[in-house]
Amino acid sequence: MHRFTRLPPSSGPIMASSIALGFIAICLLVFVLHEGRAILIPFVIAVFVWYLINAIARGISLIPTIGSMIPRFGRFAMAIFALCALLTGIGILISRNIADVMQAAPHYQENFQPIIQKVMIWFNLSHQPTFEEIRSYLDLGKIITVLAQSFTGIAGKILVVFFYTGFLLYEQKYFNRKIINMISDQSTEDHLRAIIHKIDVRIQRYIGIKSFVSAIDSILTYFILSYFQVDFAEFWGLMAFFLHFIPYAGSFIALTLPSAIALIQFGDPAVFAMVLGCLCLSHAFLGHVLDPYLMGNNLNLSPIFIISSLAMWGMVWGIPGMFLAVPILAIITIILSQFPNTRSIAILLSKTGVLRDR
Repeated sequence: MHRFTRLPPSSGPIMASSIALGFIAICLLVFVLHEGRAILIPFVIAVFVWYLINAIARGISLIPTIGSMIPRFGRFAMAIFALCALLTGIGILISRNIADVMQAAPHYQENFQPIIQKVMIWFNLSHQPTFEEIRSYLDLGKIITVLAQSFTGIAGKILVVFFYTGFLLYEQKYFNRKIINMISDQSTEDHLRAIIHKIDVRIQRYIGIKSFVSAIDSILTYFILSYFQVDFAEFWGLMAFFLHFIPYAGSFIALTLPSAIALIQFGDPAVFAMVLGCLCLSHAFLGHVLDPYLMGNNLNLSPIFIISSLAMWGMVWGIPGMFLAVPILAIITIILSQFPNTRSIAILLSKTGVLRDR
């Protein structure tokens, strides 16, 4: 007969209290994240910008022949200048397009009603929905307005983001000194440096590749919509850059909204089909060919955890949280994968159970 080992009488209350304390800690963390979003969102964005600057500087150093000849300060100066020029261009684009898009959004919604009614007639549906019924299910104007307001809200915090990024770049030179003063044992210090280096390189690689692929998505979207002369092609191209960071929902919005605008603008289903088809081909190439090819197993996240992360961060931080959800999840997975005690959690978060070791 098998003998079952009984737990000590005190283990039950201890386990229950641990679960209760864990639940209270999670609730407190969510509360702090939600209440402190005005400070935390710019800081998290600043961390991504800081890593992007490091990724660009690292990419410059890998340029054949001349990359290694450029001093470290020069590489960072070039990276900061390139990023500032890009953000300036985005700011000009936002200020030029956002107000026009928000003003035109209700007009598109009104024009959308007769098109929906024609579709209902084509499919021989007995009930033709009214304007209010259509708006209750698909309020195109509200969707565009909310997305535009989210961009203006993030752009309004740009000065705070620059402030945080500047301090991160300034303190970066002291990280090495802090490690030396924190740890006295040389072998422990070397091990910690190796782990930090792996985490640092992988996060830089993820942010750099993701930004690069998102930029290609933005450019392709702009050229496709410009070719078909769809209104506000610059705005939708900018939207495609940010929406590329949101799996599933982001791709759906980036495909359907510009295509719906093309249908409303021209009233021709053929144009709608061509715009939607071209955008689908572009997203399929980037999402299923280029992105996995460049990323490899660096981002191998389970779809269920991606959806859960989108829902959680959307609840805590709104639309900005949805943009940051997957990058945050990817960075957490990268960090957890570097420690033996937490590697099993990283495997659980992964899609295939196979983690990249370099």
